[in-house]
Amino acid sequence: MRAVIGIAAFVTLTYHKACIIPVIAARGAAGLTRPLPASLARQPLRHNKPVSETRAQPQAKSGQEFLQQLAAATPRVVVTPALLALIVAAFAAMAALGVDVLGARPEDYLRFGANFAPLTTGGEWWRLVTSAFVHIGLLHLAMNLWALYDCGWLAERLFGNAAFAVIFLFAGAAGSCASMLWDAQAITVGASDAIFGVYGALLAFPMTVRGTLPPAAFNRIRVSSSIFVTYSLFYGFTHAGIDNAAHLGGLAGGFAMGLILARPLDAAARHAAGARRAALAAVLAAGTLSATAWLAPETSRVFRQAMEMEKGTAAFNADLARMLAAFNGIVELSQSGKISDAEVARTLHATMLPQWDAAVARLASAEPDADAPLRREYELLLLYARTRRDMIKAVADYLETGDAAHERAVAELRARADDALNQYRKLQRR
Repeated sequence: MRAVIGIAAFVTLTYHKACIIPVIAARGAAGLTRPLPASLARQPLRHNKPVSETRAQPQAKSGQEFLQQLAAATPRVVVTPALLALIVAAFAAMAALGVDVLGARPEDYLRFGANFAPLTTGGEWWRLVTSAFVHIGLLHLAMNLWALYDCGWLAERLFGNAAFAVIFLFAGAAGSCASMLWDAQAITVGASDAIFGVYGALLAFPMTVRGTLPPAAFNRIRVSSSIFVTYSLFYGFTHAGIDNAAHLGGLAGGFAMGLILARPLDAAARHAAGARRAALAAVLAAGTLSATAWLAPETSRVFRQAMEMEKGTAAFNADLARMLAAFNGIVELSQSGKISDAEVARTLHATMLPQWDAAVARLASAEPDADAPLRREYELLLLYARTRRDMIKAVADYLETGDAAHERAVAELRARADDALNQYRKLQRR
C-alpha cells in the first residue's frame, strides 16, 4: 500500500530573539501515516499466517524479519522514556520554584540553563546541553514531548541505546552552537534542535547501512523525514522570529553523528569497529566545540561588563538617594540658623565629601570597553557623579572663604551636573 506521508500540525513559540519550533507529525483525519510507526516497534512480535498466498507475501515476510531484527538489536527502549522524564522533571522543578508555566522572564530561563552566548562562552558550556531540557509553557513542552516520543523509539531501536543518547545530546549541543554563531544575543531553549538531529540521524542510517532496511521501511523513513525537515525549515524561514539556525545545526549534527554511529542490525556486525566509531564520534564532538569556541564572537566580557555597570548604577543610585537626603538636611539646618556657615563647611568636608569620593570610586571601577552596551549611559552617570561631587566641594570652599570665584564655580558645576543627568535620563527612556 502506498503510504500517504503528511504533516498534521506545526506550532511556533517565539521568545525574545530566540525561538523554538516544536513540530509534530501525527495521524490526520485522512489516515496519514508515519514511517514505521513507533507502536509497531514497541508491540510484541506476532507472526500472523496470511489468509491467502499473494505476490505481496515476500514483502510482508521481509517486514516481519526487519521487526524481529530491530527488536533483537535493541531489546529495550530506555533512553527515549528517560529523556522524556527528564524534560518533564525539569519543567516541574521550574514550576515548583516559581517559574510561570505559561511563560516567564528571560532571567528565569537563564537561571535554569537556557543557552545564551555571553554566559555559555564565558565558561558555562553546559548550557549547550541543558537548554534542550528547558521549555516555555505547557504547550511548548507538550509538542516537543510528542515529537520526541514519535521519532525516538524508532531511532533508538536502529542505533542502540547509547548511540541514540549520544545523537540526541550532540544534536542539541550542535544546534545551540549554531544558534550562538548566528545570533549571539539570542536566548534559546527547547529540545527542537535535538529532535531535528534525531531526524537527521534517521536520514543518515539507510545511507550508511545499505540493504539492512526493507524497501518499504527505507522509503518511509527517507520520505517522511525529508518532508518533516523540509516543511519545518520552510515554515521557519517564512515566519519571523524563528531560530532556524538551531534547527539546521541540530539537523547537521544529528546527520553527521548518525553517519558515524549507524550499524547493521545483525548482532555480529553490530559490535564490529565499535572503538573506531566511538573515536570518530569523540573527534566530531571535540571539533564542533573547538570550532564554536574559536568562531563565537567575544560577548562574554562585554556582557559581564554590562552586568557590572548595571550593578554599579544601582548601587550609585542608592548612595545618591542617601547622600542627597543628608545634604538637604544640612541645608535645612543652615537655613533655619541652627548651624553656622563655617559648621556647614566643616560638615561637608568631614562627612559629605568622603561619601561622594567613595561613591564615585565604586561607580568608576567598571571600566567598560568602548563597544560595551550602555557605555554612553554609564559615562553620563559618571560625569554627573563627579560634577556633583565637585559642586559639593565648591559649596564648602565658598562657605569657608566667601570667594566669589567659588560661588560662580558652584553655579557652573550645578548646570553641568544637571545637563549630564538630563541626557542620562533621555537615554534611559529610549
